[in-house]
Amino acid sequence: MPLARSPLWLPGLLAVLVGVGLGRFAYTPLLPALVAQDWLSESQAAYAGAANLAGYLAGALTAQALAARPERIAILNGALAAAAISLLACALPLGFLWMAPWRFVAGMAGAFIMVLGPATILAATPAEARARVSGMIFVGVGLGIIVSGTLLPALAASGLVLAWVTLGLVGFALTAATWRLWPRAILPATISSAPLPGRLTVLLIIIAYASDGIGFVPHTLFLSDFVARGLDQGEFAGGIYWAVFGAGAVVGAPACGLIASRFGLMPSFIGALMVKAAAVALPLVATQAPALALSAFLVGALTPGMVALAAGLSAMLAHGPAQARLFGALTIAFALAQAGGGYLMSWVFGWTQSHMPLFALGAAMLAAGALSASLAAMRMRRA
Repeated sequence: MPLARSPLWLPGLLAVLVGVGLGRFAYTPLLPALVAQDWLSESQAAYAGAANLAGYLAGALTAQALAARPERIAILNGALAAAAISLLACALPLGFLWMAPWRFVAGMAGAFIMVLGPATILAATPAEARARVSGMIFVGVGLGIIVSGTLLPALAASGLVLAWVTLGLVGFALTAATWRLWPRAILPATISSAPLPGRLTVLLIIIAYASDGIGFVPHTLFLSDFVARGLDQGEFAGGIYWAVFGAGAVVGAPACGLIASRFGLMPSFIGALMVKAAAVALPLVATQAPALALSAFLVGALTPGMVALAAGLSAMLAHGPAQARLFGALTIAFALAQAGGGYLMSWVFGWTQSHMPLFALGAAMLAAGALSASLAAMRMRRA
């Protein structure tokens, strides 16, 4: 396809597929095999997953400082290469002290791509097309999850080296495909001096979004392991539910955009947190196949869906530099909560050897986030 005729969203979708869909989420269906094939212990596998979340936090903080740099496309391509290298490096069975740093690198690369990639694409996108283009970019998350959930358990059964090498080679191929697709020109920005809403209102919204960073950790880090080992259904079944999670992630961002256009961004943001809390809690009361599939699908849909809603909410509340600052604060708060939640839940799992407390904690945090967002909405209505 000639570069001039490539859709604006294509490099963003491919980059998110590499950096997040594969670089982060492919680890989840491999976690049971890492333990079963004695590459890592249970607690080491959990902490290696949490290292990825810590890397995402470090990457989000660093990427914010680099967002205005003219070398942004070179930085994005470097992040893509780093994500692919990290996947290939994990093919060496050298234990926790080798794998955890590479999972940290993958997390940093994913954050660079998530923070800088959509901004680069949307800066070259007409205002009337930004919602559609943004939704297409985040489809990359779901595609990576579906591919990893359906293919990786079978590859891992033939050996984890094969699984990791395959991931690395796919990552390099997609990186090469993306390398020269980034838009070079940007459209003139509409500058507005509109101030941010009140500080307490902003803080309540940030707290609400941060709750999502903790609340989805049980599914994004432990879902496959819960099914495979917690319910003793095997690695293949764990991969299937992870693929269901990915199917939800494919449709989540576009669907949330449509819902928000019908009911409004703030009500949709609150409703998404409430639905996600119920979906995370569902395994506490039912572990039959339909319940697990529904839980996986809804949490999957609301993983990129919440990102799309938060981006839209920040654009509704502020404009120009103030909007960039607000979304930057939301991203950093989410990454901090995600990293802290990952380590907390890894510790809880190591202490209890049960997945159930993780689902309870995640659901409670999301419910608290919905309450915080509701309080922010009340203040906005009174303003």
